[in-house]
Amino acid sequence: MTVGLLRAEWIKLRRLRVTWLLPILPMVLLLVGGVRIAYAVAETSRSYGLALDETVLQSFAFPQLLLNGLQFVSVLGTLLVVLFITSIVGNEFGYDTWKTVLTRQARRGHFLMVKLTYALAEITLTLILVPLVFQAAVLITLQLTTNTALPFDSSTNHWDTLSITFVVTWIRLAIAATIGLFSAVLTRSSASGLALATPWLLGDLLINALSFGGGMWRDLVPYTFNYNLAAFETYLRGGSGEVSVAHCLSVLLFYTVGLALAAVVVFRRRDIAG
Repeated sequence: MTVGLLRAEWIKLRRLRVTWLLPILPMVLLLVGGVRIAYAVAETSRSYGLALDETVLQSFAFPQLLLNGLQFVSVLGTLLVVLFITSIVGNEFGYDTWKTVLTRQARRGHFLMVKLTYALAEITLTLILVPLVFQAAVLITLQLTTNTALPFDSSTNHWDTLSITFVVTWIRLAIAATIGLFSAVLTRSSASGLALATPWLLGDLLINALSFGGGMWRDLVPYTFNYNLAAFETYLRGGSGEVSVAHCLSVLLFYTVGLALAAVVVFRRRDIAG
């Protein structure tokens, strides 16, 4: 039944514009931005008749731009992931199409987990594809416009930083997906789910910003996902965070597994799930 649900979901997803928005929008923006940066560097070099400085070249070395691409996707992708998951879940309520699937003996938990699986798969694809396109666009443009052989950064530290950033960014977008899933199921609407999830995400950032002033915000911040993600990243880099590893992992598990299970529980309620 799960395989059938996966196939049925893909038939619906491939026809929705929002499915292609998450990977394509960041890719286009970084592609345009990368080409413009490369042209600007080449134009400056030609205007002043100077060869590109080694420090400048090193900033474009592979895989430095992959890191920049991941950081960009981490910001823009968070809202796009919420838009994606709330749309594909909320549409089921809006058109009552979920009832057709559930009358064929599909389990309600499987129904939601298939949607979350596709969201996580799209997150993974985006985090791999978008930074690679950005890196390739800049390198190719620079080589064509400056005819300069660009360096390759093979240092272990650089690749370690890239791997840690990938993991942390993936978790951040996965949390956005579970928040969007829970919000859409709770409100039974795409628009209402988005209206609930977006302030939730922004509120998490706001609490982190206000916590520097102390007071009640300082007491709340250890339970926000951004704070614990930062602590988790610190631990991955070999440092020590402001909260224990157990606390950090517990909060992150709540925002990922916990919210996903909560969405299933709410969806199973008779007045919502039929």
